[in-house]
Amino acid sequence: MRLLGLAAVAFAATLIHPFAGSSRAFAQAGRIPIPTRTYIGFNPLGVPANVFTLELENAVSSGITLGAVGSYIDFDKSRYSTAEFKARYYPSDVVLRGFAVGVSAGVTRYSHIVSDVRQSLSAPTAGILLDYNWLLGRSERFVVGTGIGAKRILASASERERAHVDYATVTTRLILGFAF
Repeated sequence: MRLLGLAAVAFAATLIHPFAGSSRAFAQAGRIPIPTRTYIGFNPLGVPANVFTLELENAVSSGITLGAVGSYIDFDKSRYSTAEFKARYYPSDVVLRGFAVGVSAGVTRYSHIVSDVRQSLSAPTAGILLDYNWLLGRSERFVVGTGIGAKRILASASERERAHVDYATVTTRLILGFAF
C-alpha cells in the first residue's frame, strides 16, 4: 500500500512538472530526463522576404508544450500581423523534437490595397497545426522547425469581403532557434 502511495505521489509530481524528481523516479517510470524544454526561434526569411516571425515554446508536461508567436508579413499589396498562443502535443513524448500536432488561438490583422485604398481587418483566429522540429548539433540545442497549418478568421463575411480575406487561410512555418 505504501508503494502505491509513493507511485501516486511520483505520478502527481510528473503531471505538475514532468522533469521534477530524482533520476530514480525517471528510471522507474521508464523515462529519461530531457535536457531542453524551451526554445526561442525566428524566421530566417525576414530580411530578404519581409516575413518576420518570433516564436517561443515551453514544455508544460510530458509531450505537451505551450507557446506564443508573433509575426509580420508584407507581401505585394497585403500585410499580415499576428499574435497567437499555441499548444502542441508531441506523440513521442519528447518535447521540441519530431512530429507535433497542435492548436492555435490569437488575433490577426490583415490589410490589403483595394482600388488604391488600404482596407484592414483585425479578427480573432483559431487554427490547427502540423509541425516537425529537429534538434541539431553536438548538444542538440539548435532548432530547425517546419510546419503547415490552417486558421479560421472569426469575422463576418462582410468584414472579410471588404478586406479581401478568405474565411480560412493556410499557414506555413520555418523557424531557426536555440533550445535551452
